[in-house]
Amino acid sequence: QDVDPLADTAPPRHAIESDDEDEYDLPPAQPKRDQLSIPDVKFIGNFPTKSPLLLASGVAGEAWARGTNLGQQQGSIYVGGSQVGLLFMLPWTHAVVVVSETFTRLPLSAMNCYAAAVIDRLQPTSISVLDTYSVQGYISPKVISWDEAPVRYLSTNAIPISNPELELFAPPNLLQSTTASLASNIFWKSLQSTESYVATLFLLPSPKLPVQPPTTIKPSSFPPSDHVQWSKKTLQKVHQWLFDVIGEGENVVQWVEKISGSSGLKTANKGLARGEIGEGGMYI
Repeated sequence: QDVDPLADTAPPRHAIESDDEDEYDLPPAQPKRDQLSIPDVKFIGNFPTKSPLLLASGVAGEAWARGTNLGQQQGSIYVGGSQVGLLFMLPWTHAVVVVSETFTRLPLSAMNCYAAAVIDRLQPTSISVLDTYSVQGYISPKVISWDEAPVRYLSTNAIPISNPELELFAPPNLLQSTTASLASNIFWKSLQSTESYVATLFLLPSPKLPVQPPTTIKPSSFPPSDHVQWSKKTLQKVHQWLFDVIGEGENVVQWVEKISGSSGLKTANKGLARGEIGEGGMYI
């Protein structure tokens, strides 16, 4: 006769219905107060309305700014007391330029309110956005190396660009970023209005996995390992596309890389590191 050696043992703990007095049932972790609260978004400076908007974000925005003569900073966007967006007005275009999250990154809880505030304040007629996507995390029928990966795009409407080096950011891939919130907000705004709003995202390929968003809002520059060297040819093409899709592509000043980097962003970054918030970081 076979004997079950476990017949007289107690059932495993997970097989017993737990009760309120179970000392091993820990209460679920409660989010911190600063993770639940909606931060204030403040605009300092003269922000034009009813104009095309070009927003360059993160490491892609910093790389693009190295070859764009941004001139003098005209304003700032603060989220929870930290400077997140820098406003520039280029003399050769009607577009409003915002360089965003180059030295202060937003947590997930603040991305949507920041994006919504930018749209509500600037009321842009059209939007072009520059950001990155992870080549390692991109789902594709075939494996593509970073040096062969194309620039990808997402748009609420058809775009006036036909180029084999530009491909759609296709499903089931997802973006979880401030720029994705911006496109989502402009899409919903277009559904609620008789006016046509267009948002186009251009995504530079990155060999890195997506950076984990911070849990709180505070100055936090990207580590050096996250900086990617895109080719001059690629950035020049994207520079033109950014203005083409918002109707400002006729008189575009060519993108020319500066080896020393963007003096404007460097100055703003140094001022931020010294705690110069407000007018101290307003001009470059």
